[in-house]
Amino acid sequence: MGLFNLFKKNNSRQQFNQLAMNKKVDVQKIKKYINVPKSIETRMLEIDSIVLNNEKDSETKTNELLKIYESLTDDQKRTRAGRYIIVHIAEVYFAASMIDEAFENFNFVMQFKDTIGNPFLHLRLGQLNYLTKNTDKMNDELSRALIMGGESIFKDEDPKLIEMVKSVLEEPSDCSWAEYEGQDWAETK
Repeated sequence: MGLFNLFKKNNSRQQFNQLAMNKKVDVQKIKKYINVPKSIETRMLEIDSIVLNNEKDSETKTNELLKIYESLTDDQKRTRAGRYIIVHIAEVYFAASMIDEAFENFNFVMQFKDTIGNPFLHLRLGQLNYLTKNTDKMNDELSRALIMGGESIFKDEDPKLIEMVKSVLEEPSDCSWAEYEGQDWAETK
């Protein structure tokens, strides 16, 4: 079945304990996995300052980011410029544990061209599915994150996530998960 025999036959029941989550937006992780489009490079510092401002609540941050999004042309809203801003909105909601809002925005982001396969986005969707106890979708999204990004995508995340996905995926046939670097996902960046 392709690169991996994706799911092990004995899929033990997953335990849903509280997920240790970083309550801050991880701007560096976003930048590692999502390119800053040239059309909004000049607004990058503004976007970063909004999401990193600890004196603002989530609603204020997302409203300010939405104003930037609304200032884009209709064409830009449908490109990576729009995607870049919506990812930040989704991440603000994620950091605030506003699960429904985070889901809505991360799912919206996945509709942009050349986005499916981005390990960061699949990681976040996997975490959100974990939090809503949707085991099948969680396994699917976390598997995509690992297959595309390798173990490094799980750096600074709750260690139980990588263990859960490893429990349902078979190791690559030519190396261990620790040696596996992921697929070429540059197109989705």
